[in-house]
Amino acid sequence: MPFSKNRLEQESSPYLLQHAANPVDWYPWGPEALKKAKYENKPIFLSIGYSSCHWCHVMAEECFENLEIAQLMNQWFINIKVDREEHPDVDALYMKALVELSGQGGWPLNMFLTPDQKPYLGGTYFPPLPKFNRPGFPRVLKEAHKHFSGNPKQTDSRARELLDKINLQKKAGKPRGIEPKTLIQGAVETLKKRFDEEYGGFGAGMKFLEPMHYTLLLRYWAETGDEETLHILDKSLTKMAEGGVFDQLGGGFHRYSTDRLWRVPHFEKMLNDNGHLAKLFLDMFQVTKQDIYREIPEQIFSWVEREMTFPGGAFFSNQDADTQGKEGAWYTWELKEVLSLLGPKHAKVFSQAFGITSKGQLDGRNVLYVNKKVETLSESENIPIFEVDHILKKGRETLFKVREKRPRPDTDEKIITSWNGLMITALATGYAVLGEKKYLESAKQCAEFIWSKQWVDGKLFRVYKDRKTSIAGCLEDYAFFLEALVTLYETSLESKWISKARQLADRMIKEFWDKEGGGFFLSGKSGEQLVSKLKNPEDEALPSANTVASMALLKLGRLTGVKIYLEKSKETVRAFQPFMEQNPVAFTGLLSTLSSSNMAPTEVVFAGPQVSPAFEEMWKVLQADYRPNKVTIWNENGKSTLPLAEGKISTELMVYLCQKGTCYPPVNSGKAFDRLLERPHEIRLNIFDEDKKKAQILEQEQNNFMGVMGQIFQQSGITRQARDKK
Repeated sequence: MPFSKNRLEQESSPYLLQHAANPVDWYPWGPEALKKAKYENKPIFLSIGYSSCHWCHVMAEECFENLEIAQLMNQWFINIKVDREEHPDVDALYMKALVELSGQGGWPLNMFLTPDQKPYLGGTYFPPLPKFNRPGFPRVLKEAHKHFSGNPKQTDSRARELLDKINLQKKAGKPRGIEPKTLIQGAVETLKKRFDEEYGGFGAGMKFLEPMHYTLLLRYWAETGDEETLHILDKSLTKMAEGGVFDQLGGGFHRYSTDRLWRVPHFEKMLNDNGHLAKLFLDMFQVTKQDIYREIPEQIFSWVEREMTFPGGAFFSNQDADTQGKEGAWYTWELKEVLSLLGPKHAKVFSQAFGITSKGQLDGRNVLYVNKKVETLSESENIPIFEVDHILKKGRETLFKVREKRPRPDTDEKIITSWNGLMITALATGYAVLGEKKYLESAKQCAEFIWSKQWVDGKLFRVYKDRKTSIAGCLEDYAFFLEALVTLYETSLESKWISKARQLADRMIKEFWDKEGGGFFLSGKSGEQLVSKLKNPEDEALPSANTVASMALLKLGRLTGVKIYLEKSKETVRAFQPFMEQNPVAFTGLLSTLSSSNMAPTEVVFAGPQVSPAFEEMWKVLQADYRPNKVTIWNENGKSTLPLAEGKISTELMVYLCQKGTCYPPVNSGKAFDRLLERPHEIRLNIFDEDKKKAQILEQEQNNFMGVMGQIFQQSGITRQARDKK
């Protein structure tokens, strides 16, 4: 007989609702559960996960739906379930505790806390019975109960010691005064040593997307022209894009690769990962002008528009890894399916192209990845390149249509403010770089939604679900959305976005700034008060919130001339200087801010009417190359109050440029503007020869084909004039 629903039935989070019918007496994170633990003097069992987490599902089925295990949990503990996407500050605190306890972390995150929320024991996935060198969960429960009930004072003392170890403020020493260039160089050299020359990425095991590492490398190349750095970028990002970690049919990156070759992913798709990666690939397109770096963001944006967009214009948070209890089932294929759908000839070519075999990688099922290039297949199969292109295009279309009819992975329809901020930034950048106005419109629509629904009475909220705004925004929400608003201003040149950015920045500083130690706390003064306040400046799957806050404030300060923004950006980096000196590569995001702050910005001011052919021309020149330190404004009708606009007034369109401490007379044409702009580093590597060769071969084959067809027509007595009359 099914267990009656628990308290999670009233929640809106899809992850919490997945546990609403568990026999476990679950509470959501909040005052009710925390007060009950103190009143009854019971330890807390805290379980943190998210809706698309595969091993979270496994443990739920094996343990939390088990009546005997649930009875032990209900007898000994106050049980709290947390969606990490709703409470990233809670997740960050107890993840740090777990890493300190065991040396590694992950999800599901299962921690045992004292009644006043101090962690004393924990782990990730626990099976119901011992396996995988892990103890059975009933034994873990008994040990946790024994620890607390046997000697609660000792348990509390050890928990306090653990909190002291993870409390950054108590570990901070004095900076040694290492020069910024030395710190950045140290991080770059470490990344060079970790680089996998054969398959790209870093390390020789599982591969993670790690966008901030690549962002620092890109900035380093822009500053130094270091060829090895660009090679690492091109190799790694290309392998990512061609691997199974990228959805070759529907677009979008999966969470990470379980192997060195980027072939077998952990299949969940996250909005935040894809927002940041789309921006990174667009930056690389500006550097290299190679098609792959344009095509990947375009495919990401198509996936977002098709599958992740709320009717109001905002974006959902993620898609599940599992379908009907099996990870990756929606995305994978058996060889016999492909044969049946495409026929023998086309299936052979398609299977070689995407690495499809009878064995597969997952119990006979295949993850599609780029196994052979078009020109290789053309040569091995003795068919023209344009025919191979046709076979692959039609094959992808066919498989995509069939996949669309399969039972779909669940979509978590929470709208998370910070993650929407990342996608707004990517879309706005997509417009600037690619010229697609629909990307800008999508970005603006999303920003309007977040501002109207999530900015309430001068405060930002984190989650929108079922027409309800909930959970006070944490630093991540303020910082990522601030970056989005600043980017929107610089791409749309509409002054309302800079006005909103200033309101948000002022509130962020008031709510999260650490007056004693500098930098920003993850949780705000008016939000949840945790047992320990963290700042968490290290980059993980995404840049740390302190990284994004410092970079956004730097850009906002340069645009507005407001000193407090520049000061807080500088002070944030300075606050974490001792830690960057100890391990620079863990702080690649903050090092990017440090790099930017020590470089003079390129200041561009458009003055006069924006609706003009000359504007389009000069805008394309500005966006053609990677210029991470540029700031862009428009003095609309001479009414701009931004300091950079002062004195820059014109009845016809003009552009004013200042770079490297020199300001130039205004110009009114793309050619003149292009001559003034500092040139990017010349790419001297032969890393793009393959693409050039392919294009040349294709062009030659098309010419040969038309020549042959012409001969056939001539021999048949069919003239061009005769064909035209028909």
